[in-house]
Amino acid sequence: MKVAHPQLPARFFKAAAIPRKFNICRNLATAISISPPSYLSLPPPNPPAPEAPVTFVNASTHEDFFRYTSGRWLYNEPQQMAQRYTKFDVAALYRIVHTVCGSPVASVEKKEGLFNKSFMITLANGKKVAARIKNPIAGPAHLMTSSEVATMDFVRNNLGVPVPKVLAWSSKASTNEIGAEFILMETAPGVQLSSVWRTMDSRQKKNVVNSLVAIEQNFLNAKFVQFGSLYYKRDIPQSSRAPQLYAHGSRRFGSEDKFCIGPMAHRNWHEDERGSMDLDRGPWSSPEQYLRSLALREEAWISRFAKPNIHDDPFRNVTGLQVQEEHLRFLEQYRSIVPALVPRSNKVLASNLWHPDLNPGNVFVSNDDERRVVSIIDWQGCWAGPAYLQMTAPSFLSCCADDIPEGLEFPELPEGYQEMSADTQAMMREKHKSKMLYKLYEIKQLYPCRIDHRETRTMPVRAAGRTWKDGILPLRLALLDVFAQWHELSTPNVPCPLRFTRDEVRELKRQRDRYLDWHGFLDDLRSTFGIRLYGWVSPAEYPSKRALLDGTRNRLPNALTNELEAVLPQDWWPFRDTVSATQTKTQV
Repeated sequence: MKVAHPQLPARFFKAAAIPRKFNICRNLATAISISPPSYLSLPPPNPPAPEAPVTFVNASTHEDFFRYTSGRWLYNEPQQMAQRYTKFDVAALYRIVHTVCGSPVASVEKKEGLFNKSFMITLANGKKVAARIKNPIAGPAHLMTSSEVATMDFVRNNLGVPVPKVLAWSSKASTNEIGAEFILMETAPGVQLSSVWRTMDSRQKKNVVNSLVAIEQNFLNAKFVQFGSLYYKRDIPQSSRAPQLYAHGSRRFGSEDKFCIGPMAHRNWHEDERGSMDLDRGPWSSPEQYLRSLALREEAWISRFAKPNIHDDPFRNVTGLQVQEEHLRFLEQYRSIVPALVPRSNKVLASNLWHPDLNPGNVFVSNDDERRVVSIIDWQGCWAGPAYLQMTAPSFLSCCADDIPEGLEFPELPEGYQEMSADTQAMMREKHKSKMLYKLYEIKQLYPCRIDHRETRTMPVRAAGRTWKDGILPLRLALLDVFAQWHELSTPNVPCPLRFTRDEVRELKRQRDRYLDWHGFLDDLRSTFGIRLYGWVSPAEYPSKRALLDGTRNRLPNALTNELEAVLPQDWWPFRDTVSATQTKTQV
């Protein structure tokens, strides 16, 4: 869960073939088109695995099993720790492992990601299995685990995707003997791509791309009748199921009596108070229904529960006060332009599964000279969604895609390459190889499913579901982009429901500049102090980082702090708690 998605490239608006009365505003829009900071639209990356994994055999206390031990947070730590604390019956887990695997537990090594705890279990007979315990932050009870297990089963046994076999599982913490949701599965064969990627040569990296493309083609072959999460039929009521599994014209992969499409299990649809609200979580019969439900979800939550400038990460703090009425107004505007956001090609509107987070830690490659993909793990949050929204490049390729030419044009070495120093040339060659690798993936996988004005169609969707976290400005800029390209997005003779005056466009430009200045400042702070998103640091670094931040804040000249307070948001110092103890209790 997870993420992750490519940084958005800048796009310039066009004023051609636009009615004269709108030309002024749309020309001004050209100067406003921006690339928001990449982390604004994305979930944070998983913290790295601990340097020394915790290993237990017969510990007298298992408290370190229950709590998060791989890192510390420099702010909002009580909230972060509470969201990752799960107490369970360790002895019961060992008994289940023994019963299922036919051998007792010899040793256990704990590994942690952002949303779950994983235990790498070595059995007395030498074999290894993996047990994963769901943390409160991961998503809704029952639905998240049951959907993930069903998805792993379907892609493994029906689509032929290399996925670890599930040996035992339970999505009902209150009724199983462990007292927590869990999945017991085989360990993935091969080696993690993250451990070998930097040392692989170009041929091996091409093998990874080619084998991954072949695997993902299996996803595209299975087209579902509706949009939502995949489940075993027995795990959700009949009233929550789509009427059938596969869409008309799709290849049939069997098991139509076993699986179904149901409501969204992704945590975004259950986060904070959303979990107890009566929301339309699907399944949806069209992309338009999904896009509208996204906004209606946020409108309902903002109307009842949103509080100004309450964030789990101060670095995501917006430049200025949040006003509920403003968010509701622009989300309503977003809903009015939904038909223009949906491409016309049926090929890209199909409901397809797609892995939600192909970072190199979730991809395993063969432990030989070929380095082909042999297993993919972490299917939490996977759902059947519109192909044009689902299909993105894996994070280990897309990180270098911001200045790659579009279409079938290939990247070239930079101008003046021959005059560069030997060291600079070597660096440029490595960057060029990375771009060529991305282009290989793009041409083989993404180009056949290309759509016109991709970013203009998708950015409003990404922004609409996150306005209270990221601020309303990204959505307003996305709406302005749609306004400027309306006649290329919509059908003829359909008037644009959006209106922007000259003064509004100028004010958006001013807000855009302030927004980028503020987040540039925050990025510099984070980089200077070596802090990850949410203030995560390793346990060993925590004391020195804490002392460094406290000392730095106290040593800032009064003149500087006064100036910052005059031009930046209230409580501008980002390394502070923003969530109270009361809010921590209500969010867990």
